[in-house]
Amino acid sequence: MTQKLVLPSYDDPVVAGAVEAVGGRPGRHARIGGRRLWTPVRVLLALTLLTALLGFAQKAPCRDGSSWVNEHQYTHACYTDVVALYGAEGLSDGKRPYYDHPVEYPVVIGGVMQLSSLLARGLAAVLPDDRTDTALKAVNTAKTPEDRARAQKSADYAEAMARGRHFYDVTWVLVTVCALVVVVTTAKLAGRRPWDAALFALSPALLLHATTNWDLVAMAFAGLGLLAWARRHPGWAGLFLGLATATKLYPLLFLVPLFALCLRAGKLRQWTVLTVATVVTAVGLTVPFYLTAPSFTDRAGQQVQALDSPLSRLGADGSGALFPQHCRITDTSSQRSHVETGRCPSPAAPGTSQEQITNAVWRFVELNQTRGADWDSLYLQLQHLRTDRGPLEGVRNSVADFFTDRQVPPGDLNLVVAVLTFLVVAGVGLLAMVAPRRPRVPQLLFLTIAGFLLVNKVNSPQYVLWLVPLAVLARPRWRPFLAWQAAEVLLLLARFYFFISNDKPGQGIDIGWFFACVLLRDLLLVVFAAFVVRDVLHPERDVVRQDGVDDPAGGVLDGAPDRARVRR
Repeated sequence: MTQKLVLPSYDDPVVAGAVEAVGGRPGRHARIGGRRLWTPVRVLLALTLLTALLGFAQKAPCRDGSSWVNEHQYTHACYTDVVALYGAEGLSDGKRPYYDHPVEYPVVIGGVMQLSSLLARGLAAVLPDDRTDTALKAVNTAKTPEDRARAQKSADYAEAMARGRHFYDVTWVLVTVCALVVVVTTAKLAGRRPWDAALFALSPALLLHATTNWDLVAMAFAGLGLLAWARRHPGWAGLFLGLATATKLYPLLFLVPLFALCLRAGKLRQWTVLTVATVVTAVGLTVPFYLTAPSFTDRAGQQVQALDSPLSRLGADGSGALFPQHCRITDTSSQRSHVETGRCPSPAAPGTSQEQITNAVWRFVELNQTRGADWDSLYLQLQHLRTDRGPLEGVRNSVADFFTDRQVPPGDLNLVVAVLTFLVVAGVGLLAMVAPRRPRVPQLLFLTIAGFLLVNKVNSPQYVLWLVPLAVLARPRWRPFLAWQAAEVLLLLARFYFFISNDKPGQGIDIGWFFACVLLRDLLLVVFAAFVVRDVLHPERDVVRQDGVDDPAGGVLDGAPDRARVRR
């Protein structure tokens, strides 16, 4: 078995050049892996842990939320949603996700946040840090009630900051475990090429974004799902993909390219099992929270409970209680109000005021519907084409006006994103059917997610993590991968220094430089995707298939007959 492994020092010119600095390539008959201590998977685990530790050190200046002043989180390039949302989602006050405060993520992330919050509180109580100890001693030695009150306030603040740091630390441990799961599943999915997973283990994306958000949790479930599929267990694959979908929605897109591949191979029964298991798991996890969580409204920037849970209102309100959104309309003269199902009308009727009320679990959907173009999206650049002069003033302003959707939700923008996403998915499906040989599963998954991110209105920096394992399996070549990753690093730094300029004009960089980095990143991602498309259309150039294998991650598709190719 070990003699069949593909060694990257013989397979990739970048690795071959790099190993010359450490003694050169191993002999072709060298024993690597097997029963020895340092098998490929164990080396990959060690490399991933090293990257995670470096990532912790890189984010360490932002662990303490009290230090986030004077653009500290941007000048130190250590911003993380984990610290920001600990306070914003009410976790710092002991609030439970969905039941005491709505959360902008699917339910599995809400559960992870609650678990981390509970563990952080326990650690802060059992292992108080030096700041908390000093503050508590000041309380015990206070001589007057006034001094004791001031000292207690300082102690409470010190303990709250300690809980915040512990929340980040616990989250780092959890996502590091998930990163280890991802690297193992990637190595297993690579078949005879487990060393390709080093691209993920050593990637700048992992170092910079492991704790930017909770994406690695979804990736771990998705990796387990793909591994179960590769081992011909579609039911288990659906279970894990359902867990991944209940964490981040993007794994749901996997079902479309898998449908095209199963259609071509005549394996629709296995695809049906996978899809049913995925949907049942995701819905089965989400619905209980939805039915038992109350609904909230925004009042002066604070989320306030406005309605009880759908189950508790079902008897009084009937099926209307099950609607995710309601509108409380108040007559301003009599102050009498009533609640209607659906979104509030815009604008409000004369003589009335209104409150939009949303189920706590549905907040994730509402946020994605109502938010506009995000910083890293191409739509924001199109909105900034507006100008007051120049020969193309009319054309530029027309384009800018089309993409500057001032409705809530931005209906036109959402429609454009939906249409382009459909075209991306349809294009990948068509590619699967016209390719001279059935493509490998990771190739189509990578193209689907990359295309989705390019046309989506939100492309947060940490979303690059979704692509890395898929890119590793789709085209394991270091040179284009490192070029794309370098652009991601440049874009992240540009984003931070643009935010400084946005808050403090005259400092940082202006939006033009930031947009240039976005375009560079997108261009290199498109180039990487173009190489994958070329490998699909010319399978003899596919690095993986040059070793005589079909699809190590294909499961029931690996070695299956090619039955339904569409002639170009």
